[in-house]
Amino acid sequence: MSFEDLQKAWQSQNTSARVTINTDLLMKEVRRNQRQFASTIFWRDAREVGTCALMTLFFLDWGRRWGWWSFYLLSFCCLFVGIFFLVDRWIQHRRRPVKSESLRESVENSLFEVNHQIWLLKNIFWWYLLPVLIGVGAVAASVVWHRRDAGAGTMMGLAAVYIVVYGAVYGGVYWLNQRAVRKTLEPRRQELEALLAETGNPVPPPIMKNKTMKTIIVLTILLLAVLAIGVILAGVPSNSTAAPGQSLAAIGKRNDLPALAVVVVKNGQVCDRAAAGVRKWGDPTPVTTNDVFHIGSCTKSMTATLTGMLIDEGKLRWDTTIAEVFPELKGKMDKQYEAVTVEQLLHHRGGAPADPPDAAWKRAWEEKGTPTEQRREFIEAVLAQPPAAAPGTKMIYSNQGYAIIGAMLEKITGQDYETLITEKLFKPLHMDTAGFGPPGAKDAVDQPWGHVRKLAMTIPLQVDNPPAIASAGRVHCSLDDLARFALFHMQNSTNGLLKPETLARLHAPSVGADIGSPLENYACGWVILQRGWAGGTTWWHNGSNTMWYIVMWLAPGKDFAVIAATNIAGPGAEQGCDEAATAMIHKWLPD
Repeated sequence: MSFEDLQKAWQSQNTSARVTINTDLLMKEVRRNQRQFASTIFWRDAREVGTCALMTLFFLDWGRRWGWWSFYLLSFCCLFVGIFFLVDRWIQHRRRPVKSESLRESVENSLFEVNHQIWLLKNIFWWYLLPVLIGVGAVAASVVWHRRDAGAGTMMGLAAVYIVVYGAVYGGVYWLNQRAVRKTLEPRRQELEALLAETGNPVPPPIMKNKTMKTIIVLTILLLAVLAIGVILAGVPSNSTAAPGQSLAAIGKRNDLPALAVVVVKNGQVCDRAAAGVRKWGDPTPVTTNDVFHIGSCTKSMTATLTGMLIDEGKLRWDTTIAEVFPELKGKMDKQYEAVTVEQLLHHRGGAPADPPDAAWKRAWEEKGTPTEQRREFIEAVLAQPPAAAPGTKMIYSNQGYAIIGAMLEKITGQDYETLITEKLFKPLHMDTAGFGPPGAKDAVDQPWGHVRKLAMTIPLQVDNPPAIASAGRVHCSLDDLARFALFHMQNSTNGLLKPETLARLHAPSVGADIGSPLENYACGWVILQRGWAGGTTWWHNGSNTMWYIVMWLAPGKDFAVIAATNIAGPGAEQGCDEAATAMIHKWLPD
């Protein structure tokens, strides 16, 4: 007998044999299986409802912090899905056909549950994916529109990213659910129908879905679509642009900021200033227009200005290399760094990494030795590692690169960075409040404290970056003093501290930069952007040490500048400062 004949004979015997199962045993097994299935569905529903509740609260909080209606819409979409689960479960319970007193009734109940789950998963796009997709789409459209000034290419890139990412996620979710129908639920339904047929009972037709539920789904989707279209057509997310004359206190409150301050320069002088809020969360001491704020990476343009001064003095050249200043480090630094120039470092094109070496960063926080010694030890550790990219080929925003510049200035002058910039820049510009580290006396509320948010708490702190990166972001000063620095850059009217050609070079973007790409269009401590309200070119920079936030907009064509600052960081801080700056632009440049 061949293998094929043997296999046919075995199959014939197997199908001809009928196993008789005791009815009580079958009833017991059906009920056990029914309980197991019900438990699985219950915990699935519980997880989904819990997730929807958390996402609803999460997006409500984002909407409150950012002031974007699209996040409120997304929150409502998540809430709808959670409510749908609860309402559907309640309706299903009411429409259960019979109590399971017999085998037939138990099987019919199980079949009812399975048919319902098949209906849910086959229609998951309509009641689950589509509502959330409408909300996500509204957020995506709002984000893309909010970034519209970055250029059409950037907008198309952002849109493409959203389409690819969410298309993949939603496609995956839909496919997994349809696979569950094919692989698990359909075979289960067939088994139950076969079991009913074997017991001599007719298979009941599937119970038609409640028309009310379908109507609710359709109307809700239409409502969400209308709301999403309204959010998108509004152009800018709700509250993202403060109306002219809007109160600074209202902006700060809406964005949950401890304090918010702004100063405006026009026609060569400070023409407006305002401050609202408190210096320290939980303390009633109000912030004032004379208070000192940490300026973070806005320090970089100051370091670049100081570098230009030393170039004018002949102590440095734009093409001075790291190896020229630190010949003793040859053999210790990576060879690719040897030819990196001052100008490349100022443009973030020297290959210095975005993140410092872990061991060097940990050591910097110990603050052992003088600030100059700390900087020297830090930059040696950075230079000993290979560059993050070949020097001159890529813009990598790097505090480490500006730390190297600071150490180079110290080496060629024999003075520490703090003294050098104070004597050559702060004093001539009468920036009398300028200093380093967290502003104010330790544990006193004489100046604004920095703040962080953790576990829904706002925590005041008096902490700053280590001195090792002081030249990248450790300066503090009043907004009026920062306005003096802005005026100097726009007019160069302060006793000729810089040659006109040097000042122009500080504002020139790096060679080969793309005017449509903010990341590539970096000058020496300034991002060069085009804005209609500015009449063309603006010089922009922001700064944060993760506990303060500040933004500067300089419009030389309008002889106008606006600076906004707060004593906390994060999306709400950025939003609040942007709103404050926008309100002042509308006020002072109404055209």
